[in-house]
Amino acid sequence: MALQSQQFMTDLKVNMMTDTVDIRVTPSLNSYGERSFTGGATTYSAYVRRVEQADRTADVDLQNVDYICYIPDASLTLDVDDELTLPAPISATRPIVKVATRKDPLGQVCIVAYVGKG
Repeated sequence: MALQSQQFMTDLKVNMMTDTVDIRVTPSLNSYGERSFTGGATTYSAYVRRVEQADRTADVDLQNVDYICYIPDASLTLDVDDELTLPAPISATRPIVKVATRKDPLGQVCIVAYVGKG
């Protein structure tokens, strides 16, 4: 079962995750209370989709979300204080509004990052 899951993740990354996002985690606060990051970003395969007007209803909490990033990774931990840079043509660092973890019986499969307006 584990081998099939690994094969599925590989196929998913190669065939559907055509975008990449750059992520920097573990920020520190400077003397003014602003977040700052040291070191380089790590690049992850991702599927990035824009949130359309139809997705923004009163029943769904997507009012402040512009993009949803699906990042297939079994060990990534992401927080709203981390830094995410979207791929071209957006190529901008946007705030992370919400993070969700998707799991199957074998553990973490994917991180879903809800990315806010610039």
